[in-house]
Amino acid sequence: MKNIFVGLIITFILSGSVLISGCVSFPNSVADVLGIGLEDLESAKATGIKKVVDLPKADTFNAIVKLLLDEKITVYQQNLDKGYIVAMNFPKQTNTTRVGIFFEPLDQTKTQIIICSKSSTALQKADKMIQTGLDKIQIAK
Repeated sequence: MKNIFVGLIITFILSGSVLISGCVSFPNSVADVLGIGLEDLESAKATGIKKVVDLPKADTFNAIVKLLLDEKITVYQQNLDKGYIVAMNFPKQTNTTRVGIFFEPLDQTKTQIIICSKSSTALQKADKMIQTGLDKIQIAK
């Protein structure tokens, strides 16, 4: 019993020293702890694929959500107000490979989207799927 108590004290002291030494970095948010933060996708926007769509932001957003769901893509996160969709499960990709689609209204009738991912193959698949879907929508207008 005494050995267990000594072991717990040593473990507590070692854990405390690691935390105090600065060797541990703390996540910025609960989303980071859960692995669902957007920072990596936001940093990939610089090399993402940009497109201008002749639809208002809400219409573009809703059309892309519907397109992804129709194609059996997992819409992991979505927020119209903040202007993003995070999707996963693109064909022949690891099911956790995420693709971000960010929306920025240019005016009342046009929206810029940026499609980005840390995976170049997922990015290409998402771009092709979204472009094909948007072409159908814009032809029907």
